[in-house]
Amino acid sequence: MESMVRSVLVCLLTSALVTGCGGQERAAVTEPASVSARPAGTIVFASDGNRLTAIDVATGRRSSRRIRAVPACGALLLVTGGHIVFTGVVKGLTTAFAVPLSLDRPPKRLGAGHLFVPSATDGRVWIAGTDCDRPAMVGVREVAVDGRVTAESDRRVPGTWVDGAVPGGLIVHRDRTASVWDPRTGAERRLGLDAALGTHGSLVAGCAEDCNQVAIVDTAGGRRVTPRASGRHHLDPGGAFSPDGSLLATGAVADRRWSVALVDVGSGAPTIVPGSDTGRNYPELGWASSGWLFFRDGRRIKAYRPGLPRAATLPFRLPRSAAAFTAA
Repeated sequence: MESMVRSVLVCLLTSALVTGCGGQERAAVTEPASVSARPAGTIVFASDGNRLTAIDVATGRRSSRRIRAVPACGALLLVTGGHIVFTGVVKGLTTAFAVPLSLDRPPKRLGAGHLFVPSATDGRVWIAGTDCDRPAMVGVREVAVDGRVTAESDRRVPGTWVDGAVPGGLIVHRDRTASVWDPRTGAERRLGLDAALGTHGSLVAGCAEDCNQVAIVDTAGGRRVTPRASGRHHLDPGGAFSPDGSLLATGAVADRRWSVALVDVGSGAPTIVPGSDTGRNYPELGWASSGWLFFRDGRRIKAYRPGLPRAATLPFRLPRSAAAFTAA
């Protein structure tokens, strides 16, 4: 189970769509006709040569910076508080760094740890344990992108992995059970998920029923939405929430071909994004704060914003060595 969840998390960098409980496939979620058709946002990726690159989608301007070697424990790449957080190796330890999205200043070292997840508070990350080579994670700390420690606990993490964070604590899982764990008190509360694979505020997207079904849980109110695939498509259990938390983007597969689906978080109704077919390529996803969704199709990047007729392919390609991918 652990290896499966980790592989899904990697696909995600950091998703059941197509139809709602027994319904038919629906048209894409719509917004007013005034929605701009010009993509806006920043694509961020790491590539061979230990290089971090950011591309402004509107202008095509590229910025890049050399970074530390990617750790054997796996790469982390996320954007929070206007900074890119990534992992490197310092004296044999997996270490998190933060650098402005503009890449115009040297990275700030946040600290070494077993793993790193975004905090529920923008501009912060949680660091668990000391190094991924150790079987147990002891101690957690929340660190701002400027290096300030904003919360800390020396408790042992009561699980084998940390999937994310919500306002009530860290999401930990063990034995196919995901729980919210408060590092201040040590209290745990089960979510009814096998694993959590995406968060936004108090919302958690994850998998249930042996990870064969996607579910969305509101950890603040306890509300649960379980969209079910029907017809030809099956929904991936991972996903990424839109900036306002109203939509969950995820992969949808039919006949071994991938597309992108959007789930309405309120109703659970799923849709397929027109023009989002990526063939055999898993569509790695990333939302920009502008409301645009970017997803990877091999070396190409496609963009979509709810309200537009179909996804568009951006006029540039990623290098063949591009690995971790996200958007801001």
